[in-house]
Amino acid sequence: MNCIIMGLSHFGVALAQRLTAMGHEVLGIDMDLHKINEYKDSIKNTICLNINNQQAIQTLPLKDADIIFVTIRKDIGASIQAVALLKQYKARRIIACSISDIHTTILKAMGITEIIRPELEYADLFTTRIEWANSIFTYKISSNYFIQELKLPDSFIGRRLSDVQFEKEFNLQLIAIKHPVTEEKTSRVKISLLDQPEDNFIIGENDVFILAGNPKAFRKLTS
Repeated sequence: MNCIIMGLSHFGVALAQRLTAMGHEVLGIDMDLHKINEYKDSIKNTICLNINNQQAIQTLPLKDADIIFVTIRKDIGASIQAVALLKQYKARRIIACSISDIHTTILKAMGITEIIRPELEYADLFTTRIEWANSIFTYKISSNYFIQELKLPDSFIGRRLSDVQFEKEFNLQLIAIKHPVTEEKTSRVKISLLDQPEDNFIIGENDVFILAGNPKAFRKLTS
């Protein structure tokens, strides 16, 4: 995947480094030459460029980019202008980083449908992690519906799956179970995804359950 990161803010840098580590083609852009020099070894490609300059924008490989992230964090005006130029040159997919409700409103008015608020999104994730200590990963579908990967409380360990009525007792839907399996020859542990586990499956302490439901249901399960 070809990605362009416009604005090497803290979030922009972390995003560019992560995408680079995953093997994607990444071009990180910023007007600050110091940032370009600082992160040139950890981001696949970097370039010092005035993001709000129309002629400069035209030199970028916009047609080759599968996705362009606008991660300018300090200057709303610069962010909006960059998005406007990208829209003008018909960028394929734009994801913009917002720093305020007003910023979000303007981006939506410009037709941007993919808007991220890193601080708010991480705050949601962190509070969920605090509330449900056994949670490994949480995907928020809406304010009242989550998909969680979690280990069940100790009281469930050793019980048969048929004895745990997730839907009836907790109003939770069981999607799958990640079950660790040790290979006999190599002693390596592999994760087996059980999307249709047997009723006689015995719950182990290292099994990870993927469940869907509302916060109240998860609280009941883990209380």
